[in-house]
Amino acid sequence: MAQFPSPFGGGLDVWSITIEERAKHDQQFHSLKPIAGFITGDQARNFFLQSGLPQPILAQIWALADMNNDGKMDQHEFSIAMKLIKLKLQGHQLPPALPPIMKQSPVAIPAASGFGKQETMIIFSVFKLLTPL
Repeated sequence: MAQFPSPFGGGLDVWSITIEERAKHDQQFHSLKPIAGFITGDQARNFFLQSGLPQPILAQIWALADMNNDGKMDQHEFSIAMKLIKLKLQGHQLPPALPPIMKQSPVAIPAASGFGKQETMIIFSVFKLLTPL
């Protein structure tokens, strides 16, 4: 299994999907008109090709993001793929395996109430990240 830098050293931050990124990915996912919560490989391929990345790179990204290898993507898998595309376009190497922080399902929790109104934040569970797989 691939080893990833310690989260305390900041090495995994690049793999984290921010709240803003996830919101944008969700909008993009819904623009593709998913059926029963999924988009097909054809829908994703046509959308991902707009990135300008070569098809073999996009195939690697698909293989990483399609966590259950079912040939379709749900919202979470699509968000992972979009983050990987962004990082590749920024010059990062694709990881040999999906970093554990990317596998975590987002959890909605209320923000601290000291800001005047309750807002919902999407966070990833760090506790699961620190648990051996």
